[in-house]
Amino acid sequence: MNTSYLLQAFPSNGYRGLDKREYFAALAMQGLLANPEIANGLVRQYEIANDAVRVADAVLARLNVVEEE
Repeated sequence: MNTSYLLQAFPSNGYRGLDKREYFAALAMQGLLANPEIANGLVRQYEIANDAVRVADAVLARLNVVEEE
């Protein structure tokens, strides 16, 4: 199993930083919330969080394929 998603995105001075999955999920959530229909509350918060994590997982899966090629 590839665990590269556990690598830290921005470690600094003893702080572990976000792991790649957390970082990509945050970026995905930022993009999702840029959509006015989502930001205006038409989608429930847990749905946004779940979608952001699914996007992050898809990015990591694709990156793992590229690394293995």
